[in-house]
Amino acid sequence: MGWSLKNLTTATSGAPHAVYQPTAWLFAQFTRHVVFQGYNSTTGGDGQLYELYCSASDDWNVKNLVSEAGGAPAATNSNGYIWAHQGSQHVVYQGQRFDGHVHELWYTEDDGWNANDLTDAAGAPLTLSQPYGYETYYDGTQRVVYQAQHGGHIHELSNSGDGWHDLDLTAATGAPPCAPDAAPTGYSFEDQQTAHVLVRTELGHVLEFWKDAAAWHWGDLTAATGAPVVSDAETVNGYVFRGQGTQHIDYVGGNGHLQELWWDTTGWHHFDLSAAAGAVTPYPTSSPAGYAFEAGLFQPVATQHVIFTGRDGFVHELWWREGVWHTNDIGPLVGAPPIVGDPVAFVEVDEGTQNVFYLSDAHEIIELRWRP
Repeated sequence: MGWSLKNLTTATSGAPHAVYQPTAWLFAQFTRHVVFQGYNSTTGGDGQLYELYCSASDDWNVKNLVSEAGGAPAATNSNGYIWAHQGSQHVVYQGQRFDGHVHELWYTEDDGWNANDLTDAAGAPLTLSQPYGYETYYDGTQRVVYQAQHGGHIHELSNSGDGWHDLDLTAATGAPPCAPDAAPTGYSFEDQQTAHVLVRTELGHVLEFWKDAAAWHWGDLTAATGAPVVSDAETVNGYVFRGQGTQHIDYVGGNGHLQELWWDTTGWHHFDLSAAAGAVTPYPTSSPAGYAFEAGLFQPVATQHVIFTGRDGFVHELWWREGVWHTNDIGPLVGAPPIVGDPVAFVEVDEGTQNVFYLSDAHEIIELRWRP
């Protein structure tokens, strides 16, 4: 069937208009979830976080998570993830007027949506950046990372079921400070049983923190690979390709090309994706979304995908199969409206779909979906 377009704002009864970048994830029973801040034509954001959610039937619904959970209003965007170890969903964000607190909305089937102040719970320093949450399933731990307000230090709040704890990753590893306008992201490499945190330095280098069974470590991946520096994007994103046993980091370089840093058992390497695939020019300060489509019932050969914002204001894709990169201009192909900010994406391997979400220039949430 290929790629299709759905305007979730107009298709969902009662859905408000949106502002800032959405966050999205896949939960149990193949339910898709998108969270965003509502738009107010007078003040911009309304401080409320709304969830669009649907089952495999593609019937979308909406609810106000801040209202339901009794949580703090949000400053801008949020980040959502699942904690499969507990069967729960989590949304983390900084409070309204940039209060410096890491706030959490969390959901279980038994308790519904609830609110928590992770800064208070962990006795952690205030945040400068937007927080980012992810799970390391191999040890059953929730992890939330952010840049603290002083010194360019990256902090991690973690919970393995015994409450929230704070760790200064920069101090623990002796790493250099990050750029003052950067926000960290993280991912888990389950087969290696390692956690990874990425952030940009003021020199435009990709700084990696990684944790194995022994301790946290750090490395300058730009220096290690000789890759071009990162543009001034707030975040740098990474993912794991389990079928290949590799890690991948995609970003827009200072030279205007899409760049990839990738790791195998011989170490980190660099590859110029734009030069290889002849892709359209990416928006200079954008952050691509990368993911692997692992082999399965609907996907006999595993593929990699990089979804990004073009300088032309539309969503584009680079995809890899059997050693060759290809380009696909998804937005123009399906007549999608222009994108504001960056896309977010995930795969439903058991359903054989790829799912991309973004904010349009009309303050609407757009879904681009690929079916076999």
